[in-house]
Amino acid sequence: CTTCGACEQECPIGIEYIDKIVDLRRGMVDEGMVPQSLQKPLRALEKRGNPWGKMEKKRADWTKDLPEGVTVKDLAKDSAEALYFVDSITSYDDRMQEIGRASATILSRAGADVGILGKQEKDSGNEIRRFGEEMLFQTMKEMNTDAILDSGVKHIITADPHAYNALKNDYPGLPPVEHISQFITRNVKSGAMRLTGANGDGKVYTYHDPCYLGRHNDVYEDPRVALDAIDGLKRVEMERCRDRSFCCCGGGLMLFYEPEEEQRMGVLRVEMAAAAGANVIVTACPFCLVNMEDAIKVAGLEGEMEAIDLSELIAQHMA
Repeated sequence: CTTCGACEQECPIGIEYIDKIVDLRRGMVDEGMVPQSLQKPLRALEKRGNPWGKMEKKRADWTKDLPEGVTVKDLAKDSAEALYFVDSITSYDDRMQEIGRASATILSRAGADVGILGKQEKDSGNEIRRFGEEMLFQTMKEMNTDAILDSGVKHIITADPHAYNALKNDYPGLPPVEHISQFITRNVKSGAMRLTGANGDGKVYTYHDPCYLGRHNDVYEDPRVALDAIDGLKRVEMERCRDRSFCCCGGGLMLFYEPEEEQRMGVLRVEMAAAAGANVIVTACPFCLVNMEDAIKVAGLEGEMEAIDLSELIAQHMA
C-alpha cells in the first residue's frame, strides 16, 4: 500500500482504509516486524534526520550551484518572511537537487523574501508516519516545528507534496503552508511573474497528478494553470487524471522498499502518457519524478519520452 488514496476515492460507500493500514503497520513496528530493506533508512533517519544517512551540514549543499543572481537566505543567520522547506530527497539526491535550484530560482526571481533551515531541517516525516514509525515521526515533527517557529517566518513554501501534506495536516500550529504550484499560479495571476512562450519544438506535455498533492489535498488546478500560462505550450490530459490519477508507486517509503511486481506501476503510467499523445510528463513531486524517469528507461522509451518537474519547466520560462 502506497497510501495513495485511490481505493478510498473509488469506493462507492466511502470506506476509509489508510488509517487502518497505518495502525496495522504501527503494531508491526512495535513488534519489530520491519522489512530488511527499510531498516537501514529508518536507522539513518533516526541518526541523521534523512534516509540516506548523510551529514546534516551537507543538507544545503545544493545551494552552491544556484543560477547567477539567485539567492536564498540561511535562516540560522538571517530572518526572512517565507521558509522554503526543501525536505530530504531534494536536499540529498543529485537529480532532485535540480528541483531545489529551480524552486529557489522561481522564488527569488518572483521577489519572495525566502530562506531555508539548512542543517536545522529534518525529514518532514510524511513517509515515516505512513510506514508506522510513529515515535520517530513525532521526533522529526518536534525538531522541525521548533526550528520553523524559532525562525519567525510568516509562511512556508515547498515543492514536495509529501512535505506539503505533513506540514499542512500533521504539524499543528505552523504558519500557512503553500505548494510551489500555488505560489506560481498566484504570482502569475497577480502579474508578479511573467513567463516566456514555448519555443515550438513539437513537444506535447501531460501533467501527472501526485497523490499527496491531488487526492490528499485537492490541489489539481494550480499546476495546470501554471503550465497553461506558458503561451503556446501544448498540453493533453491522460485518461486517468485529477482525482482518478494513477499512483506511480513512490509513496509510503516505497522508494526504499522493493515490492515484487509483475508490472511496474510507473511503466503503466508512462504508457498512459504515450497513449494520450504526450512525449513529456510533467509532475510536481520529486518522488514521482524519480519513478517516471526510471519507468521511461524500463519501458525502453529513452529518447522518445522525458519527465520534468513543474518547477524546472517554469524556471526555464521565467522572463
